[in-house]
Amino acid sequence: MCTSCVIKVLITALALGLTTTIATSIPTPSPLVHMPSARSLRLPNDTYPLGYLLHISTNIHLGDWQFNGSATIDIEIRRSTNEIVLHAKNLSDIEITLRLLDNDRPDDVGELVDDLTHTYDSQGTFLVIHPRENYQAFEAGQRYRLEILYTGIMGTRPNGLYWMPYEDSNTNETTYVAATQAEPTYARLIFPCYDEPAFKSNYTIKLTHSSSLNAVSNMPVAQIQNQGVNDDLIEHSNLTTTTFQTTPPMSTYLVAFVISNFESISETHRGVTQSIYSSPTRKSTGRRALNNTILTVAKLEDYFGVSYSLPKLDHVALKKNQGAAMENWGLITFKEDNVLEQHRKDEYKITKERLIANHEISHQWFGNLVSPEWWTYVWMNEGFATYFGYVVTDLIYPNDHVMDIFLRDEAEFAYSDSSLFPARPMTHYVETEPDIMNVFDVISYKRAACVIKMFHHAFHQKTFVSGIRTYLNKFQYSVVNELDLFDSLQSALLKDDRFQQQTWVHMVREIMLSWTHSESLPVVTVIRNYENDTITFRQHSVHSKNELWWIPLNFATVLTPNFEHTHVEYFMPPMSEHTVSFNELHLELGGRDWLIVNKQQTGFYHVIYDMDNLLAIARQLQRNHSVIHQRNRAALFQDLAPLVSHNEIESMDVFFELLKYLEFEDQVMPWTRASSSINFLFEALYDTTSISLFKQFMRRLIASSFQRLLRLLESGESPLEFLSFEDFLHIACRAEIPECLIYTQKLAHDYIFKNSSLEVDYPDYYFAMHDVILCMGLRHQSYEEFEKLLSVLKTTQPDSMLYDDLIYALRCTQNRQHMLHYLTMLVGDNFTYSIMNEKDFMNYVIYLFKTNAASRPVIWHFIDGNYKMLSRSTHFVQLFNEIAEYVPESQRERFAVLHSKIEEYLQSEKITPKVPLIDKDSSHVGKKMKNKEQFVERFEHQIHKWLLNELPQPDNRDYYAASLSVGNGSDRPGGLLRTASKMLKSAFGANISL
Repeated sequence: MCTSCVIKVLITALALGLTTTIATSIPTPSPLVHMPSARSLRLPNDTYPLGYLLHISTNIHLGDWQFNGSATIDIEIRRSTNEIVLHAKNLSDIEITLRLLDNDRPDDVGELVDDLTHTYDSQGTFLVIHPRENYQAFEAGQRYRLEILYTGIMGTRPNGLYWMPYEDSNTNETTYVAATQAEPTYARLIFPCYDEPAFKSNYTIKLTHSSSLNAVSNMPVAQIQNQGVNDDLIEHSNLTTTTFQTTPPMSTYLVAFVISNFESISETHRGVTQSIYSSPTRKSTGRRALNNTILTVAKLEDYFGVSYSLPKLDHVALKKNQGAAMENWGLITFKEDNVLEQHRKDEYKITKERLIANHEISHQWFGNLVSPEWWTYVWMNEGFATYFGYVVTDLIYPNDHVMDIFLRDEAEFAYSDSSLFPARPMTHYVETEPDIMNVFDVISYKRAACVIKMFHHAFHQKTFVSGIRTYLNKFQYSVVNELDLFDSLQSALLKDDRFQQQTWVHMVREIMLSWTHSESLPVVTVIRNYENDTITFRQHSVHSKNELWWIPLNFATVLTPNFEHTHVEYFMPPMSEHTVSFNELHLELGGRDWLIVNKQQTGFYHVIYDMDNLLAIARQLQRNHSVIHQRNRAALFQDLAPLVSHNEIESMDVFFELLKYLEFEDQVMPWTRASSSINFLFEALYDTTSISLFKQFMRRLIASSFQRLLRLLESGESPLEFLSFEDFLHIACRAEIPECLIYTQKLAHDYIFKNSSLEVDYPDYYFAMHDVILCMGLRHQSYEEFEKLLSVLKTTQPDSMLYDDLIYALRCTQNRQHMLHYLTMLVGDNFTYSIMNEKDFMNYVIYLFKTNAASRPVIWHFIDGNYKMLSRSTHFVQLFNEIAEYVPESQRERFAVLHSKIEEYLQSEKITPKVPLIDKDSSHVGKKMKNKEQFVERFEHQIHKWLLNELPQPDNRDYYAASLSVGNGSDRPGGLLRTASKMLKSAFGANISL
């Protein structure tokens, strides 16, 4: 396609102005006429925009939020029709002129069409132009020039054209800045247009603004005209009209401009000028971002073999922006803190800034150059930009290990969404504006990125990129659907000799559709037959849906432990069960050899092994864990976590054999993936005979890694592995490692008593750990310390952050006397609820009960002693009903007695609660405890026996008997942690109870 030819024609055509008015304005907010409800929410394909001349005039420098617009659109009639339909929303004073163009004389202004009117469809936000009498006014093949004059109002939210103030602290002057956000359906708030991605067109944009401001848009400036003084304004002011070069064909959602007093730093590389625009006071803080953008554009050009299409790429730092950034073609807008340097160096934040920028730069190819034909395919924009944003960052900054960050920040959410919440397919049809907005979600960004990553590896990375190069070149300046992408990949695979013998090589569409049209993701179970050298693969959906996939598998074994080759070695067909011989898979395996499937977890699926293979893997990890790639070490725990927490694992002995190697694990990722199961075990084994042994075991595993990270932390370093320090901190403190308890208590006390600001004194990774530090830091307090904390709470303003932090953290205490004192203080004398109102108190107790197992017997005791006073609150029964779900089976009789007392009191006092009191025999009573109770019944003895055999004990029989004597739910048996006791008593005072 000759883009430059199209641009030359349109520059000539769109330069012609029109003046005749044929209709009055549409009042706002009420439409003139409501069209029939049967009208589709999609634009008809009868007419098509060939090019726009958009002129926006604003007096924003005067604090005037109204803007005047003129949209001149050349239109082609592709199918005979009686109407021209386009979008407009919240625009008023609309005046329309239409002229019929002569196809043989493109420079002719055309014949005026005067028998027209227009109506408005508020449901579809359609501006409908039609003859006054109903007839087929527009014939196929005709071309028209449509001019629409209108006014609009800038908003304060980043939708459409919006404004924001910038205050200069030196001069006390305020400058107003205008910016746009057109994605996904906000272009219609800026100008009347065909506001669907398939209606690509060329745009010539003109902006009239104060001469004290400047303007930037998608394209470079073509002309600046100073219009002198405008006498019609409230204040005299020089106005300037900035005209920009015409864009290549692009979708409306990419139209963008900014009017501001911003200044820039710039650099030109390979003919592309890139600039960072920011408020004048922050101009110097954009250098790091500029350096990154220069490297990224060049690297993406080289990687895909497709040049960046425009002569410039601006990056504008704004106070307000929808999301972290927006990928407008040639004019990326950012929230300023995502692109400008901060006052301190934080390696993680620097990396995240690069990832945000590189995501948006990737969009210049995926979404801008090639666009989706409808929002059904948002994932083709966001998934590719997300994944290749990471890929290009990894290529430029290999020491930052950003593909590990991808697993944590992207893949982990994609797996979680698929396993915990209702899902939708990646390819998902939507129509309404809210539904279109909602499709920009974890599925389109994160799951799609994981699927793209999977096939990037499965199809060989160079072959996949070759297919993408074909796709970008073939469909540049055009729109696509998923089949266009799949066919481009198909053509690349057919040219790769390595795949010619594969039966699936002609089935790329079928393979890919099994992933883009599924609502869930698969679990692959790998069952080795140790007698006949076969493997049975089974697949099922994590949502138990009737879905099957083509799943790319690859293998590592003790004889071929090559984890770098991540291409597909065998495609599991969409069958629920499939058995293959070792010979078919080209595998050599002995009976005690281990097998790993899904090398480096490049495939987007869970893998579950038979117990014998898991045990073989555990043996290898204990001998030399580095033989197995760290991502696969991490995946083992991620994939087993649902089985552990749902009591579906066959043997906890094998799981503990896997945990055992963590003592020597020096990488953060496996620990992070193991943390959910470890925390589940802390909860499940709480108040059992095994909890003290489990803590002892965990101290052995985590002590070395925690102390290493702590030394790095105290040295002032902030490597990216601190991103997961929160997991270490949580586990280490729950295991009662002395250094962890001392460390968190000091930070918490400094924050509470000395007003130390974590924001100032500590690096940014503390924000993620803020809650963990406070909770763990206040778990064990002396009586005097706890009283001081309560005193601070009483004198702290309820609307302050410190108040919220104290309310959050005090619920973590493990001392039952402290907890009872705390509850009594919260209700106040005679239940006056002086600290928080009664509704907040009831909700808080529910939260406290659910999140702190040590509080549960205290809360039951508190309710038993105060149910008459508590029942005065209309919210009490709701509290009682919710915590009734946590009644253990062993306490059902006591619960029934308390329930009867409450029921009788409510009846005798004629109290009508907001919700009915739960029936004491309801199936909901104890519902939330059943999983734990079943786990304990099935596995606790097995776990206890394994721990006794693993851990050195003076006398195992005496220790077990002592464990049985621990009473009233305490998870801190006497005699435990003698070394820790000395350290903590010295640090915190002799009253601490260990």
